[in-house]
Amino acid sequence: MMIAELLASSAASLKAALLFVHLIGLALGLGAATLLDLLVARMLVTGKIAPAQPGFIHFTSAIVTAGLALLWLSGLGLLAHYSAFDLAALQNPKVWAKVAIVAVLTLNGLFIHAQVLPLITRQAGRGLFDGISEMKKSLLLTAGAVSITSWYMPLFLAVSKPLNFVVPAQTILASYGVLLLAAVIGSQLLARISSTRAIRAFRGQSKAPMKRRRAPSSADLP
Repeated sequence: MMIAELLASSAASLKAALLFVHLIGLALGLGAATLLDLLVARMLVTGKIAPAQPGFIHFTSAIVTAGLALLWLSGLGLLAHYSAFDLAALQNPKVWAKVAIVAVLTLNGLFIHAQVLPLITRQAGRGLFDGISEMKKSLLLTAGAVSITSWYMPLFLAVSKPLNFVVPAQTILASYGVLLLAAVIGSQLLARISSTRAIRAFRGQSKAPMKRRRAPSSADLP
């Protein structure tokens, strides 16, 4: 009896520890990813990457990576815990929907590290999309939209206890897909609006009347 109680207590403590690490990973990744998206949005509005920004963005991205690593480690630990002590939890569709979303988040993170971060470094001191093709611009904006949506969705699922064992994983993932589509469209619209403003500002400056130098008259001569 005492052995059974000790095992149950140890299992509960292990689950609490894994959940704690899971929440830390989510907090780190979500906070840093939100900050990154706000920085990119500011670059779109101001139209220029400050020389100091790439270093800060790389540091913030490293925090996102650390958060994602903690999510995977603690998430796999929780799946192992359920397999050993709580098989019924593995029947919760929400668990597998979260695994699928974190997998998308991971693949998107690999793309960001391979394409987005090097681009920001190269563009330091210039406009974010100066000399960038429309296709590549669209892909970079899509990566940002996928990132922020894929971080907030696990947070929503974590606090949505009424969804446990009720809503199918297909329904959750379909809702996630709709949110992704809305975020991608919104990012493309933001880029077009900022680009249009930049073009108008440039045209306004180029059309500004230049002051003509007055030719000296006889009254001005000594």
